[in-house]
Amino acid sequence: MPLQSPFQCPRLLSQTCLKSYDASTLRKTLYHSSMVHNTAPATLSFWVQNKTGFEIGGPSHHTWGTFGVYDIATKVDVTNFAANTLWESGLTDDSPFIWNKQPKGKQYIRDAVDLKGIPDEYYDFVLASHVLEHIANPFKGLLEWIRITRSHGVLLLLLPFKEHTFDHKRDIDRLEHLINDYHNQTSEADLSHLNEIVRLHDLAMDPPAGNINTFRERSEKNFQNRGLHQHVYDQELLYYIFICLNLDVKAQFTWNIHQLIIGQKR
Repeated sequence: MPLQSPFQCPRLLSQTCLKSYDASTLRKTLYHSSMVHNTAPATLSFWVQNKTGFEIGGPSHHTWGTFGVYDIATKVDVTNFAANTLWESGLTDDSPFIWNKQPKGKQYIRDAVDLKGIPDEYYDFVLASHVLEHIANPFKGLLEWIRITRSHGVLLLLLPFKEHTFDHKRDIDRLEHLINDYHNQTSEADLSHLNEIVRLHDLAMDPPAGNINTFRERSEKNFQNRGLHQHVYDQELLYYIFICLNLDVKAQFTWNIHQLIIGQKR
């Protein structure tokens, strides 16, 4: 059986809210915290087993790997924004993605907001584990991810659960702010949140970031390393982002440092 919230999203919008944002119309689809399961998902197999997927920022050994996604999917292609990142090194574009010593798909070098060369409506599911928060223009990225997803395919997004991470001092972003970033064509070189992030980042919970000086120095080169959490999300914001994009919210979870949302393309 699919993992599913008790709420089914009515199809209020024939197109995304990005073209004509109306908060009163969008929020007729009421979010309620009771929709969120406060536990790790028991299984994700319904959405990925014997299906073809694409992962943004993968592979993610400690999340999708632990959940067994790579083992049960027919194929998973993965992409990173550069050959060398804070998390990976020595990646090669259009090379094999190997999982458990077996070819599982292809490794691409593509930016999350520009998946050039990846065909439209090709994949049954798109994965992203702790990626969306690093993107300065999240709607631009999400529209790309939806573009490569087949009709009735799903997006499965894992993000930090801020209360248990170094973002806990920061405020949740407003949907209107993210929409403005889209309309203003905010680039991934944007550093408008830098001072706020440096001031509120709990360095004690992020040892690899070092002290405030090394963290700021690294953050000023964010376009090269993409280490900043540009935006902070909770389940309510994620829910309305998915509604805005005409995705049917199928399940929401929070546990430990993670929050998960699953949305189906119409």
